[in-house]
Amino acid sequence: MIQLSFLGAMATVGASGVLIDTGTEKIVLDYGTKIRETPPLFPIPVQGKVDAVILTHTHLDHSGGVPIFFAKENNVPIFSLAVTRQLTEMLLLDSIKISREERVELPFTKADVRCAIKNFCPVEYRKPFKIHHTEVIPFDAGHIPGSMMPFLDFGKKTLLYTGDVNTRATRLLKKADEKIPETDTLVTESTYSERDHPDRKQQEKQLIQIIEDTLSVDGICFIAGFAVGRIDEILLVLDENGIDYPVYVDGMAKKAITIINQHKNMLKAPDILDNALKKVQYVASDRMRKKIVKDPGVILSTSGMLTGGPIVNYIRNFFGNERCSLVLTSFQLEDTPGKKLLETGRFIYKDLDLEMKMAVKRLDFSSHCGRKELFELVENINPGKVFCIHGDHTEEFAGELKEKGFDAIAPVANNRIFSI
Repeated sequence: MIQLSFLGAMATVGASGVLIDTGTEKIVLDYGTKIRETPPLFPIPVQGKVDAVILTHTHLDHSGGVPIFFAKENNVPIFSLAVTRQLTEMLLLDSIKISREERVELPFTKADVRCAIKNFCPVEYRKPFKIHHTEVIPFDAGHIPGSMMPFLDFGKKTLLYTGDVNTRATRLLKKADEKIPETDTLVTESTYSERDHPDRKQQEKQLIQIIEDTLSVDGICFIAGFAVGRIDEILLVLDENGIDYPVYVDGMAKKAITIINQHKNMLKAPDILDNALKKVQYVASDRMRKKIVKDPGVILSTSGMLTGGPIVNYIRNFFGNERCSLVLTSFQLEDTPGKKLLETGRFIYKDLDLEMKMAVKRLDFSSHCGRKELFELVENINPGKVFCIHGDHTEEFAGELKEKGFDAIAPVANNRIFSI
């Protein structure tokens, strides 16, 4: 009998973690943190020794707790795509830096992060590997560079874990793999199970219109996005529409883009990204920041939810300038400065409480499946059982899947351990 224990991301987004106990091995699928919780929220601890961690991708809500295993001296192998190793090191070290600035204690140290990074084992899409008796095939999840959906074959049973998945191609990435072996159990994300995404081309048109309107009055358009994948995607949109104005990239995105560009096989059209990057200048110092804001232009910066990074200082200096604009291109979690700004029109961050005069617009450049695509994903895989996690409406999603004839469950804290 195989036991499936859900450790986090139950009826919420964040702190993803699933434990599979086959009786001969314990395999953990992701082990993240809930972003912006104070104190930090991590998945339920795993009792005893773990044989392997499979990390679907680098985002901290999936990777942020991995060093905890090493803090507890469980030197477990971590299986991921090669690009995920480098990006995860970048994000974990940054999370320690931010926590120290905020005087928040994490349950691991830099030394634990370094130990974790040394234990990464690179895998490749569609190439099987073994964890003792379990065969694993990593399929492309289409979410960010290096994101994967692990398919686990236990011999008599099979399981697919989507991690975060996108079944529609973007400018940066191909869509998720569609040819999946017969699956008994599906564990799926449900981030956008209650709504569809707007038409992507219309979102791109709106972005270009905002930029052109801002530049026409000699303003600056600030674009906030996630460092991994999102800023690259926006640069491709700008390039497609003919960049003929100064474009700058600030914050951690510079390092992320450099790492991603070392793994061009992950990208749909690497030559097009290279061409777009030729037209971009990286912001390297405060002196350069002061210089580039003297003239109209476009500045892309982290963080996507306005929780830190250079974008905070740009807002601090330009919140009262009606000629400027701010575009949010990322999902906004509850209680983040970005979400509060959209709800109240005020930028509230630490000691700042600013009434925004510059125009603010959120556009949807999501790298997740929307509602329609999630239903299509489940129907195409046609599993015997479905577990719905990583969403604010998992119970409703599971209920709708039941109406369509699927054996669907939304795990919750008091009902999180199952036999499959």
